[in-house]
Amino acid sequence: MAMPIHLEGTTLEGGGQLLRLATCLSALTSAPITITNIRAKRSGGGGLKAQHLTSVQWLGNASNARLSGVGLKSKEITFTPQSRTVSRLEWSNEGDVHIKQSTPGSVNLVLQAVLPYMLFANVGSADVEVGKEIRVKITGGTNVSNSPSCDYIEQVLAPMLSLIGIPPIKTQIHSRGWSQGGARLGSVTYSITPLSKPLPAFQLCDRGDVKSIRATIIAPKDAELRFRDELDVMFERREENIFRNTQPDVQVTFEDSMHEKRYYLLLVATTTTGVRLGRDWLYDHAVRAGKVDTVISNVVKKVSEDLIEEVDHAGCVDEYMRDQLVVFQALAVGKSNVYGGKRKEVLLEPSLHAKTAHWVAKEIIDVDFDNDGGCEGVGFGADQNYNTAESVVEQNLAHGLEKLEVAGC
Repeated sequence: MAMPIHLEGTTLEGGGQLLRLATCLSALTSAPITITNIRAKRSGGGGLKAQHLTSVQWLGNASNARLSGVGLKSKEITFTPQSRTVSRLEWSNEGDVHIKQSTPGSVNLVLQAVLPYMLFANVGSADVEVGKEIRVKITGGTNVSNSPSCDYIEQVLAPMLSLIGIPPIKTQIHSRGWSQGGARLGSVTYSITPLSKPLPAFQLCDRGDVKSIRATIIAPKDAELRFRDELDVMFERREENIFRNTQPDVQVTFEDSMHEKRYYLLLVATTTTGVRLGRDWLYDHAVRAGKVDTVISNVVKKVSEDLIEEVDHAGCVDEYMRDQLVVFQALAVGKSNVYGGKRKEVLLEPSLHAKTAHWVAKEIIDVDFDNDGGCEGVGFGADQNYNTAESVVEQNLAHGLEKLEVAGC
C-alpha cells in the first residue's frame, strides 16, 4: 500500500479549504493522505469544526476510506480511500441524499467538498443511468459569514460551471439558516447530474461587457425602501464604471430576513459572453438602534465597490470563483485556461485561497498552474495514473478528446 501523501495544514491560507479539497481529491483518486496541523492558523485552537467533520465523514463513507484521528477539534487525520462507491451510496434511495449538520455550519462549504466527487466519481461507469440526478439536501447555514451563500451558488457558481461543461445544477432553498441574528438551521437541495464522460478542457478568456446586474437583498422588511434607494443612487453614480458599452439593465429582488440584525446583499454582473461576477456581504458588525441607515449605506458601498473592482480588471472570474474552478481545471482533459484579469497592465495574482488549491492539486495529482491561469489537467476518467503527467498526455491523445471552447483565448 502506498505511503500517505503528507500535507501540512498551515500551508498558505491554512484553513478549511485545504482540508476539503485534499479529502475530495484523495477520495476520487484513492490516494491516501495525512493532514497535520489542520486549521492551526485559526482562532480558537483550530482543528476540525462540525462542518469539516461532516464533509470528511461523507467522503470517507463514499470512498470506503479508513479514517484515523477524525473527530471534532482533531488537528491531524489520515484518510485512506479503498474505492469509489458513489453509485452504491447515491442511487440506493432513488438519488436522494441528506447530509445533516446540527449546527448552522455553511451548507455551501460542505457542497464545495462533495460536489467534485459527486460529479466525477461515476465518469466511465456503466452503473448509473446517464442524465439521472442526485438530489443532495444539506442542513445547516445557508447564509453564513465568510462563506458562499446559497444565492451565490445559484446565481454565480452554478451558471459558471454550466459555462465550462458541467451539467446544470438546480437549487431549492427550503428554509434559510443564519449565523447572524441568532444561529438558525436551514436546508437546501442541490440537484446534480454526474458526469458520464471526462470533462473536456475549457477556455475562459473573453469576459465581454457587462450587460446586466442582479441585486439580491435579504433584510428586515422595513429596510427594503432604504436599500432600494441606496442602490438606485449607487447605480446612477457608477453606471459608467459598470456598464460602459452597454445599456444599463438592473434587476432588484427583496426578501424579508425575518430578523432585525440580518442584512445581506449580493450583486451579480452578467456579461455578453455569459460570464458571471458576484460580490456579496452578510453584515457581521453590531447593529445599533438608530443606526440602520448607516448599516444599509455601508453594505451597499462595500458590495458595489467590490463588484466594480471585479469589473475593472476584465477577468472572467471573480476572486471567489477563481479558486472554485481549480479542481475542475485539474481534473479536465487537456489544458484549461482561466483569465483572472489585469490591474495596471499586470496580471492579477490568484488569491491565497486559489494558491492553496493549486498547491493541494499539485501535491495529490501532480498538476501545475502557470502564471496565466492555465493548467494541464489529468484527464480524470480517461486515465488511471493520476501522478504521471506524461502518461496523462499520452492517454488524452489516444482518446482523441476535443477541447471545449467556452470563450476563445
